Amino acid sequence: MINENALRDALLALATDGRSNYVMISSVSNELAAIREIVRGLDPTSADILDQKRQEAAESDAESVRAVIARYDEIIRRLYNGEVC
Repeated sequence: MINENALRDALLALATDGRSNYVMISSVSNELAAIREIVRGLDPTSADILDQKRQEAAESDAESVRAVIARYDEIIRRLYNGEVC
């Protein structure tokens, strides 16, 4: 039997966290875009350097990113298949 109160609380927590994360990511993205434009104005080669740094970061973080995504995928699969409730 599903505890509807617990389920509602969990869904509210997820929605609240999702909203907070979206607001935070949006704000950080706007700040980064502004900084990127400032740097681009100061140094025309900054785009090349930025591309290189992005590639390096993607390579160094790839394993941990894949692991986090895999955990989320497992949670989603279990929820979708009704294994959790």
